[in-house]
Amino acid sequence: MILEIRLENFFLIKDEVLLDFRAAKINTEKGKALFANVIDYNGDKILKSIGLFGANASGKSNILKAIAFCNQLILNSRQYNEGTVFRFTPFRFDGYTNKPSIFSIDFIHDGAEYEYSFSLTTTEILKESLYHYHNGRKAKVFIRDKTKGINKTEIYSFADGLIARPLDVATNTSKKHCI
Repeated sequence: MILEIRLENFFLIKDEVLLDFRAAKINTEKGKALFANVIDYNGDKILKSIGLFGANASGKSNILKAIAFCNQLILNSRQYNEGTVFRFTPFRFDGYTNKPSIFSIDFIHDGAEYEYSFSLTTTEILKESLYHYHNGRKAKVFIRDKTKGINKTEIYSFADGLIARPLDVATNTSKKHCI
Protein backbone atom coordinates (compact mmCIF):
# COMPACT_ATOMS: atom_id res chain seq x y z
CA MET A 1 0.00 0.00 0.00
CA ILE A 2 1.44 3.37 -1.02
CA LEU A 3 1.49 6.21 1.51
CA GLU A 4 3.21 8.88 -0.59
CA ILE A 5 5.33 9.41 -3.69
CA ARG A 6 7.73 12.32 -4.22
CA LEU A 7 9.55 13.14 -7.43
CA GLU A 8 11.45 15.99 -9.02
CA ASN A 9 13.47 16.89 -12.11
CA PHE A 10 11.80 14.43 -14.45
CA PHE A 11 10.71 15.43 -17.98
CA LEU A 12 8.66 18.63 -17.51
CA ILE A 13 8.57 18.31 -13.71
CA LYS A 14 11.10 20.76 -12.27
CA ASP A 15 10.23 21.11 -8.58
CA GLU A 16 9.15 18.41 -6.16
CA VAL A 17 5.71 16.88 -6.70
CA LEU A 18 4.08 15.07 -3.79
CA LEU A 19 1.26 12.55 -4.12
CA ASP A 20 -0.01 11.87 -0.61
CA PHE A 21 -2.39 8.95 -0.17
CA ARG A 22 -3.21 9.82 3.44
CA ALA A 23 -6.83 10.92 3.70
CA ALA A 24 -7.65 14.33 5.10
CA LYS A 25 -9.74 14.41 8.25
CA ILE A 26 -13.02 15.61 6.77
CA ASN A 27 -16.15 14.98 8.80
CA THR A 28 -18.74 16.16 6.30
CA GLU A 29 -21.49 13.96 4.91
CA LYS A 30 -19.80 13.94 1.46
CA GLY A 31 -16.50 12.94 3.05
CA LYS A 32 -18.13 10.14 5.02
CA ALA A 33 -19.82 8.90 1.83
CA LEU A 34 -16.37 8.08 0.43
CA PHE A 35 -15.54 5.57 3.19
CA ALA A 36 -15.25 2.74 0.63
CA ASN A 37 -12.16 4.46 -0.83
CA VAL A 38 -10.33 4.45 2.51
CA ILE A 39 -8.28 1.81 4.30
CA ASP A 40 -7.61 2.07 8.02
CA TYR A 41 -3.94 1.47 8.83
CA ASN A 42 -2.90 1.84 12.48
CA GLY A 43 -5.52 4.54 12.97
CA ASP A 44 -4.55 6.46 9.82
CA LYS A 45 -6.92 6.64 6.89
CA ILE A 46 -5.19 5.77 3.59
CA LEU A 47 -6.82 6.38 0.20
CA LYS A 48 -7.15 3.39 -2.12
CA SER A 49 -7.06 5.67 -5.15
CA ILE A 50 -6.57 9.31 -6.04
CA GLY A 51 -7.36 11.47 -9.05
CA LEU A 52 -5.06 13.82 -10.93
CA PHE A 53 -6.78 16.95 -12.17
CA GLY A 54 -5.38 19.88 -14.09
CA ALA A 55 -5.40 21.85 -17.29
CA ASN A 56 -4.11 20.42 -20.54
CA ALA A 57 -0.28 20.33 -20.65
CA SER A 58 -0.05 20.87 -16.86
CA GLY A 59 2.09 17.77 -16.18
CA LYS A 60 -0.38 15.02 -15.30
CA SER A 61 1.07 12.61 -17.88
CA ASN A 62 4.60 13.32 -16.68
CA ILE A 63 3.60 12.35 -13.14
CA LEU A 64 2.28 9.03 -14.46
CA LYS A 65 5.47 8.55 -16.54
CA ALA A 66 7.56 9.18 -13.43
CA ILE A 67 5.63 6.60 -11.40
CA ALA A 68 5.95 4.04 -14.22
CA PHE A 69 9.68 4.81 -14.54
CA CYS A 70 10.22 4.39 -10.79
CA ASN A 71 8.28 1.11 -10.83
CA GLN A 72 10.28 -0.31 -13.74
CA LEU A 73 13.59 0.82 -12.29
CA ILE A 74 12.84 -1.02 -9.04
CA LEU A 75 11.47 -4.17 -10.66
CA ASN A 76 14.35 -4.43 -13.16
CA SER A 77 17.16 -3.10 -10.96
CA ARG A 78 19.28 -6.22 -11.35
CA GLN A 79 19.62 -5.43 -15.08
CA TYR A 80 21.25 -2.02 -14.56
CA ASN A 81 25.01 -2.26 -14.69
CA GLU A 82 27.78 0.01 -15.83
CA GLY A 83 27.02 1.56 -19.19
CA THR A 84 23.25 1.65 -18.64
CA VAL A 85 21.47 4.69 -20.05
CA PHE A 86 18.19 5.37 -18.29
CA ARG A 87 15.41 6.39 -20.65
CA PHE A 88 14.24 9.72 -19.31
CA THR A 89 15.07 13.38 -19.68
CA PRO A 90 15.58 15.72 -16.73
CA PHE A 91 13.93 19.12 -16.79
CA ARG A 92 15.58 20.93 -19.72
CA PHE A 93 15.85 24.50 -18.43
CA ASP A 94 17.60 26.46 -15.66
CA GLY A 95 20.57 24.04 -15.54
CA TYR A 96 18.47 21.11 -14.37
CA THR A 97 19.90 18.78 -17.03
CA ASN A 98 23.06 18.65 -14.88
CA LYS A 99 21.15 17.89 -11.66
CA PRO A 100 19.98 14.43 -10.57
CA SER A 101 16.36 13.37 -10.70
CA ILE A 102 15.01 12.35 -7.30
CA PHE A 103 12.35 9.78 -6.39
CA SER A 104 10.97 8.70 -3.02
CA ILE A 105 8.18 6.32 -2.10
CA ASP A 106 6.75 5.52 1.34
CA PHE A 107 4.81 2.29 1.44
CA ILE A 108 3.51 -0.54 3.61
CA HIS A 109 4.55 -4.12 2.92
CA ASP A 110 3.62 -7.09 5.11
CA GLY A 111 2.52 -4.74 7.87
CA ALA A 112 5.77 -2.76 7.97
CA GLU A 113 6.29 0.80 6.72
CA TYR A 114 9.25 1.53 4.43
CA GLU A 115 10.79 4.59 2.81
CA TYR A 116 12.78 3.98 -0.37
CA SER A 117 14.48 6.79 -2.28
CA PHE A 118 17.03 7.23 -5.02
CA SER A 119 18.59 9.93 -7.15
CA LEU A 120 20.08 9.40 -10.58
CA THR A 121 21.30 10.94 -13.77
CA THR A 122 20.60 9.42 -17.16
CA THR A 123 23.75 7.28 -16.79
CA GLU A 124 24.14 6.51 -13.08
CA ILE A 125 22.33 5.96 -9.79
CA LEU A 126 24.03 8.37 -7.38
CA LYS A 127 22.19 7.74 -4.12
CA GLU A 128 19.82 5.10 -2.86
CA SER A 129 18.41 4.34 0.56
CA LEU A 130 15.90 2.11 2.27
CA TYR A 131 14.56 2.72 5.76
CA HIS A 132 11.89 0.90 7.71
CA TYR A 133 9.86 2.02 10.69
CA HIS A 134 10.29 -0.21 13.70
CA ASN A 135 8.13 0.61 16.74
CA GLY A 136 7.41 4.03 15.22
CA ARG A 137 11.10 4.88 14.77
CA LYS A 138 12.89 5.25 11.46
CA ALA A 139 15.71 2.70 11.07
CA LYS A 140 18.21 2.25 8.26
CA VAL A 141 18.22 -0.89 6.13
CA PHE A 142 20.90 0.39 3.74
CA ILE A 143 22.32 3.53 2.18
CA ARG A 144 24.34 3.86 -1.01
CA ASP A 145 25.85 7.28 -1.71
CA LYS A 146 28.43 7.54 -4.48
CA THR A 147 29.25 11.11 -3.47
CA LYS A 148 30.82 9.87 -0.20
CA GLY A 149 33.93 8.26 -1.69
CA ILE A 150 35.31 5.65 -4.04
CA ASN A 151 35.50 2.42 -2.09
CA LYS A 152 32.60 0.25 -0.92
CA THR A 153 33.02 1.03 2.77
CA GLU A 154 32.64 4.75 2.05
CA ILE A 155 29.74 4.38 -0.40
CA TYR A 156 27.64 1.72 1.38
CA SER A 157 26.18 1.53 4.86
CA PHE A 158 24.07 -1.40 6.07
CA ALA A 159 22.11 -2.04 9.25
CA ASP A 160 23.57 -4.90 11.25
CA GLY A 161 21.95 -8.27 10.58
CA LEU A 162 19.18 -7.20 8.18
CA ILE A 163 20.96 -8.19 4.94
CA ALA A 164 22.67 -11.57 5.04
CA ARG A 165 25.63 -10.72 2.78
CA PRO A 166 25.92 -6.93 2.48
CA LEU A 167 29.25 -7.00 0.66
CA ASP A 168 27.66 -9.09 -2.10
CA VAL A 169 25.05 -6.36 -2.51
CA ALA A 170 27.80 -3.74 -2.67
CA THR A 171 29.76 -5.76 -5.23
CA ASN A 172 26.74 -6.34 -7.46
CA THR A 173 25.56 -2.72 -7.42
CA SER A 174 28.83 -0.81 -7.58
CA LYS A 175 31.14 0.09 -10.42
CA LYS A 176 33.61 -2.64 -11.24
CA HIS A 177 36.58 -0.45 -10.33
CA CYS A 178 35.15 0.23 -6.86
CA ILE A 179 37.40 -1.19 -4.15
